[in-house]
Amino acid sequence: MPVRTETDRHYAVTVRRDVRIPIRERDMTLSGDLFLPEDAGPVPVLITALPYRRDVSAMNGSTTERWFASRGYASLLVDLRGTGSSDGSQRPPFDPAETDDALAAIDWAVAQPWCDGMVGMWGHSYGAMTALRTASAKPSALRAIIAVQGLTDPARDFVHPGGVRGAFSPLGVWAIGNLFNQLLPPLDDYEDPAEQARWRRRLTAAPYLLDLYRNGPGAPTWGDRAVDLAAVEVPSLCVAGWRDLFVDGTIRAYERISGPKRLVAGPWMHVMPQECPNTPIDFLGLAKSWWDKWLCGIENGADEPAVSVHVMGAQPRWLEFPEWPPRGIGRTDDVSTWQRWTPQEPDPAVGLQSGLWSTPAGLFGLPLDQHDDDVHSLCYTSPPLDKPLLISGRPAVEIGHPWRRVSVKLTDVDPGGRSTLVTAGIESGAVETLGVGLNPVTYEFAEGHRIRVVLAPSDFPRVWPESPAATGWPALNTVSLPVVSAQDATEIGYPAPDEATDLPPHRTGVPGARCLGDHNGSAQRHCFTEAGGDQRRAPGPGRHPQAPPAHRPSACRHGESHRPRGVQRHRDDHRDRRHRHRRAHHNRRQPDRDVVERRSHWPDHLRR
Repeated sequence: MPVRTETDRHYAVTVRRDVRIPIRERDMTLSGDLFLPEDAGPVPVLITALPYRRDVSAMNGSTTERWFASRGYASLLVDLRGTGSSDGSQRPPFDPAETDDALAAIDWAVAQPWCDGMVGMWGHSYGAMTALRTASAKPSALRAIIAVQGLTDPARDFVHPGGVRGAFSPLGVWAIGNLFNQLLPPLDDYEDPAEQARWRRRLTAAPYLLDLYRNGPGAPTWGDRAVDLAAVEVPSLCVAGWRDLFVDGTIRAYERISGPKRLVAGPWMHVMPQECPNTPIDFLGLAKSWWDKWLCGIENGADEPAVSVHVMGAQPRWLEFPEWPPRGIGRTDDVSTWQRWTPQEPDPAVGLQSGLWSTPAGLFGLPLDQHDDDVHSLCYTSPPLDKPLLISGRPAVEIGHPWRRVSVKLTDVDPGGRSTLVTAGIESGAVETLGVGLNPVTYEFAEGHRIRVVLAPSDFPRVWPESPAATGWPALNTVSLPVVSAQDATEIGYPAPDEATDLPPHRTGVPGARCLGDHNGSAQRHCFTEAGGDQRRAPGPGRHPQAPPAHRPSACRHGESHRPRGVQRHRDDHRDRRHRHRRAHHNRRQPDRDVVERRSHWPDHLRR
């Protein structure tokens, strides 16, 4: 393995749009955007293969690929066969044959004079699955991967969670988004005859939506589309988000990978860790150190700690553990002493207060106060805790006489009755006793808080609403919590992203390059805080569950644009002047009556 020493040097970047990558089928090629560091000599290459169109990504600047190239790593973003500007017919979603496209990209890249023969693969979401699947094929040139918030079993993780047909996420957001990409004309060379032919071929292909609908829960095709994680032997960095719909898939990948590996799990939704308004970290720096170690032979300790997790709840912090799941004392609770709340009848439409964690929504949609869902569900609430309780792993419950399908949520109830979602799971099966495993999580319940288990026949919009066919209510038999001690962990920290760092402009006028301009600006980011919005009190001892609401406005945060500090300061001053003008104009207006009534419920410091 070649050893490089100038890993901190920054390079200008050359971008070559729509490079053609040959595949086994005669006269067919894949399309890719190539990002090269100038005057760097032969370098390692980082490959990402997606069905989401590299020309659409170019409109957002392909900032991550450019960042890696500016640090001395060639980056190649590839359209899978039949998508974007690649030739051929579109395959079904999550098809194992997509590995052939990634292997073709690897073979092509290592044969180029700018490549030193070392290859890494990485990706977010679908790209993480592609990287893991390619690693399971064991190509000799592939030396390391990074899988960020990826699914590994499409049916279990996404399309049919718990064996229940999925709803808004697979059939709505994701399938419709891919249909848009399928119908969208080419963005680079609209008038090029070859691009026109590819576009018209895409128009006749069956959309992903039909495949997801036709292959229901339990269809044999889903077993073929799962990734063989045990076959992954290359060094793998797995990055998970506790509020991400693929947290179980990413953690499961880490558990089953047989080669060197590292796990980083933060409180993120389905968004890159450096872009999330909630506890962002310098993921790009973390990734670069991973590539430096495994592709450049630099002994920098990038494989340690083996496990680092962010603790949500009472005392948010980062902890380092030597293994996953962390060793602890399994706690199984007898719920006979817990308070039970039963509504008049099961509500098939509960779930909206959980936000959009089960949807690839990105920067917004964190869970709200669970009160409205709790009062329409079967709830078991523990007595107040006499000391803090730290859990890290997969909670589980056992249910007697369950409905045909059961949604289970674990929540944290504070002394004021606010119910915060900790984790969730769903399972189906016509059995007398049903075990339901919840998504992995690291969370700390504060002293005086109560643990709540919420059972419902549905979880909309994650799955379609359905009223239970049988009358009566199931019974919660046991609750198993993966309790750990903070004394067995080491508190650590991760640096925040460097918002003042600009990407270098890419060059034009290079043969084969069709550059679309510089895209350093970033849109403002908005994020609802956890349990923000309509804050309602949940059932508690000695009072009616329909307690009056305690309204609080949901908060939002604005991301900083990646510009030099002086430019950013000038823009901030200008923005402040505009906001002061808007506030003055707004204060001259008479507020609506319902706003005044709502504010009467707010704390004094929020009524202004």
